[in-house]
Formats: sequence, structure tokens, C-alpha cells
Amino acid sequence: MVRYCVKRILLMIPVLLCVGIIVFSLLHFCPGDPAKSILGAGATEEEIEAKREYLGLNDPFLTQLGRFVYNTYIKLDLGTSYIYGVPVVTELKNRLPYTFVLAVTGLLTTLLVGIPLGINAAVHQGKWQDSLSMVVALIGVSMPGFWVGLLLVILFAVRLGWLPPQGVGGIQYYILPCLANSLGTIAGMARQTRSAMLEVIRSDYITTAKSKGISMRKVIYGHALPNALIPVITLSGTHLAAAMGGSVVIENVFSIPGVGSYMLTAVNQRDYPVVCGCVLLLSLIFTGMMLITDIVYGFVDPRIKAQYEAKSGKSQKKVRRTA
Repeated sequence: MVRYCVKRILLMIPVLLCVGIIVFSLLHFCPGDPAKSILGAGATEEEIEAKREYLGLNDPFLTQLGRFVYNTYIKLDLGTSYIYGVPVVTELKNRLPYTFVLAVTGLLTTLLVGIPLGINAAVHQGKWQDSLSMVVALIGVSMPGFWVGLLLVILFAVRLGWLPPQGVGGIQYYILPCLANSLGTIAGMARQTRSAMLEVIRSDYITTAKSKGISMRKVIYGHALPNALIPVITLSGTHLAAAMGGSVVIENVFSIPGVGSYMLTAVNQRDYPVVCGCVLLLSLIFTGMMLITDIVYGFVDPRIKAQYEAKSGKSQKKVRRTA
């Protein structure tokens, strides 16, 4: 298992390198001039040209790309924001906790609501409980997160005055963003759990467990659910990683100073170091979540862990033979 983890971590390096090069290249060839965004519409051509020279934007593309790769991957320096003049790493450290809390609370809500909803639909397949669960899931998938967020603000903040409409603070500030961010993922989790549970429930060992007189609750939660968790774990890791990068709209609706709103503002202002830094951070989080998901597989399903150990044993035997 350790050997597998080390291999996956090493594979993350070329992935992050390719992501950085692609993003930098796309920004370089996209229309727009960062110097004009920094100086404003009233700047003269001489001032704009001097700013471009100061930022190194007049250098050839390969020179700029080489400087970006060296600073980012060798010096571990994401640069300084063109607009704010603050190091990108400093801003990301300040903003990441808000995005992380929003993503984690959204995932917890998804798991606590989506999994029971999917189990209930699978156990009562073809009955009204199943139909109701799937109708709720389809409604959740069909409604965009930003639209749900606006409706929640109008109802609970403006009309009822129960919750704050925007900003950050105590836990009450995260209730509406969490609901808006997790409604669509709850629907997907419910459908995935239902599909996985139906496949497991039809297995022979579940029929044998029922014939032995084991209670239905123990059959479902003790035998069927653990074996149906593999696709659910995959979806959970994907949801958390996607929530970290897909919270751009939610953060702007609720005025949360997270990574998503920081990146969106940087895109509009052609702030290239900020855009590259945000994308690299989100790529690192996504690949890390996929690694954690694969590791969790080994604890949930012993067969997967046995495969890793078998591969490791074979490789060790080959080394001994060659020695």
C-alpha cells in the first residue's frame, strides 16, 4: 500500500506540471492586456508599454513560460498579484479556509442526506418511497446552485430574517451557502447509492443472510451497505474536489472571500499569477482527493488492499531473483 501511495504521489508531479503549462499558455494567448487592467482606461500608451516591460510581458512566450516554470516548480513561488500587489500564496492561505469549510460542510450534508435517501429508495424499490426519492433527486439535479442560493436568500434572509444573506462569521453564515452548494450533489449521491444498493441487494450472499433469519436492518447496514460504498466513496471524493473548485458562483452569490471568488475576480482583471496559482492549488487538491479516495478503498474493501499487497510481494520476489 505504501508503494502504491508513493507511486501515485510521484505521478502527481507531471500532472501539475502539465496543468500549469496549459493554463499559462491559454492565458498568454487569450485577448486582453494585464497592463491596461492595472493602469485603467486613462493610461497613456507609454505608461502601458512601460508597465508591460516591468511585468515582463514583452518577453518572448518561451522566455515567460520558462520563468513561470522555474519560479513555480523550482522556487515554489506563485508570484505576486498584478492588481493587489500581494503575494498569491499569502492570499490563498487567507482565503482557502473559507472555501474548505464551505466544501466540507456541503459534503457532510450530501452524505447525511443523500445516502439515507438512496438506501430508502433501494429498499423500497418500485414503491412510493422509491418514486418520491427519485423525484426529489431529479428536482435537485435540475436546479442550478446559484438560482437555489438566490431563492434561499430571498426566503430565509429577506422574507423571514432568520439567517444572514451574505458575508462570513459564525456557523449561521454557512447554512444557506451549504444548502445551495449541496442540493445538486445530494441528488447525485442518492441516485448513485440507490444504484449500488440495488446491485448488492440482488447478490446471493444477501439472499443467504435473509434466509438465516437475520433482521432486515442488519442485512442492509451490516452486509449490503459496506459492499455498496465503493462507488459512493468515489463520488464523495469527486464531490469534495469539485466543490473546492466549483464554489466560484456560490462564493460570489453569498460574498464569501474564498478561492473561487478570488479566481473569478482575477480572470476578469487579467491577473495571470492569481489565476495560475488558484488553478494549481485546485488541481493539487483534486489529485490529492483522488489519492485519498483510493487509499480509503483499501480499508473499506479488503480485496483491494490484498491486490496491492500481492503486487508488492511479486515485485519484491523479482528483486530478490535478480539479486
